[in-house]
Amino acid sequence: MMMNVSETCDTLNIPAIVGPTEVYSSIGHWNTAVYIILALHLIPVWCAGTITLYRLSSHLPPLLVPPTAWLVSIPPALMSLTATAIVIPSLGKYVEVLLEIVICLGLVKFIQLSIIICGGPENIVSFCKKRKIRLPIGSPPFVCFLPCRKPEVTRTKLNILVFAPILLLVVKICMLAIDLIFLSIGYHPSGNFIAYDNLHNILSFPVGLIAIYCYTMFNFIMNDCMEGNSKRFLGIILLVEFILFDCLRLFFIFLTGTGMLTCVAPFLSQHLVVHLLKNYIKAFLATGLGIPFIKLCSQKIETSMPPASVLCTSMSSLVSDESTKHRIVDVQE
Repeated sequence: MMMNVSETCDTLNIPAIVGPTEVYSSIGHWNTAVYIILALHLIPVWCAGTITLYRLSSHLPPLLVPPTAWLVSIPPALMSLTATAIVIPSLGKYVEVLLEIVICLGLVKFIQLSIIICGGPENIVSFCKKRKIRLPIGSPPFVCFLPCRKPEVTRTKLNILVFAPILLLVVKICMLAIDLIFLSIGYHPSGNFIAYDNLHNILSFPVGLIAIYCYTMFNFIMNDCMEGNSKRFLGIILLVEFILFDCLRLFFIFLTGTGMLTCVAPFLSQHLVVHLLKNYIKAFLATGLGIPFIKLCSQKIETSMPPASVLCTSMSSLVSDESTKHRIVDVQE
């Protein structure tokens, strides 16, 4: 039976572009039902995102509008990309990397927003010193460091935490560029995991692991610095979304490796079926997490935030120190 299925998949005559017609020929009106459900998910996310972008300038200070606008655009972008890959499954390979780029961009913009809200890097470091908040090196995925002594939060260490997601974004863009170059020159990768033409994908694993580790540590620090501010949850949602999207890849590697997933004649190869199912799931995830995400972006900034009070405290202490120095000088004179 397994041999017959394998032979059928090998003999499929699949066109270069597989669109709605080919998908309908393979799965019939199930595809029509998917399109209806997809529209019912896509329209609310786009409407919520558009309305929030329109009202953003009246809800937030001008300095917070640009990074927040980028964050509001993340759920509609994810939904649009997954919808494109569902309608045209042959684009699934490239859309998968584009989705990762969009989420990585969200990580970078959340970091920018958090730093602005907290009053800058120097204020974050000062806040951590005053509250005795140390660098949570035992954060996932490197929980093996939990017994280790936590180092102090310094400007250099904070810069490393900020830089790691930017590096991941650059790596993902390079991955997409390499795949597009292969497509443009007509090169077909070998399909083997350990191969020169898959080197860019192999290198992305350690970079992604380190970047998410640094981003998780940054999130732990922000939970203290932005205590009482609901926008700190934006970073957690982005982290959950990144992890879920990444776990889907491992899950489908298991399904295809064990033979539990196969092709659907006449136009859907196993590779296309994998990308089609992935994007079905990602569309639901993007909607379920996207609506609360947009709602959090639209909320006004609370006026009483710890970082702001720390800044005021540090400034007042600075003034008192200066006045004390002047008094000492006067007494000596």
